[in-house]
Amino acid sequence: MDRSFLSDKELIKVSRSFVCIRTATYEDKQEAEFLKWAFVGRSGGELRNFGYCILSPDGKTQLRRSIRGPNFAYANSHAMVADLREIAKQYPGEKTVKESKQTVPQMKSVRLGINVASCDGLPSVIVIGKNQAEVDQLNKKLSSIIGSEELAGKFIYASTTNPDDLGNVSGTKIKNGILIIKPDPYGLKGQVIKVINRDVSEKDLKDSLSQAANAFMRNWKIHGQHVRNGRQSGKIWKTEVPVPNRRRTPKRGP
Repeated sequence: MDRSFLSDKELIKVSRSFVCIRTATYEDKQEAEFLKWAFVGRSGGELRNFGYCILSPDGKTQLRRSIRGPNFAYANSHAMVADLREIAKQYPGEKTVKESKQTVPQMKSVRLGINVASCDGLPSVIVIGKNQAEVDQLNKKLSSIIGSEELAGKFIYASTTNPDDLGNVSGTKIKNGILIIKPDPYGLKGQVIKVINRDVSEKDLKDSLSQAANAFMRNWKIHGQHVRNGRQSGKIWKTEVPVPNRRRTPKRGP
């Protein structure tokens, strides 16, 4: 998809009236069952690793038909903005909710967080604590600032209390704090580019994240070449849910 489609400023603005979810697809068995309902592939109902759908607040009704992507439903980002505004009017949110506060949108593991960050061309933010209380405290700090205009959508988040989860990340020496990590091109490893102390103030945390986001250099990829190089070099990602084999078997001669 053309990246400018979802990068439109007005589209980003109207999206704040929605709960935007990036599905894990093959990385969560329970979620995969839900996605089979929302996104039924044409090839025998197999789960696909892409899709776009708008659901009602209770998640039980499809307000728009599930399709491959928003660019298959709308002519351009302006048409999508207009449609989302109409839907938002039908489901007004709670006025008492502060827009500056939000739950940190975490991936289910450090491993997955780094891989998704690589796929999206973004840095990964990992919260590490000696216990869950420390992790929650740091995530609370993050939640107060990541919804700001300059930080929204700039990082992929995950957290852990287990240092072993960072075994494939070089430059990790702390047991509690916030790590900003640059993933490798295949999302199998990472390099720490910034260490933020657990006692950091919200202002300094916001400044550090903003600087990291502005300075980050993404790994640009050409899909076909990227896949070929990965296969040739033995880069393999093991999913929690098996990925259907959709390769067509070539016809054999007599």
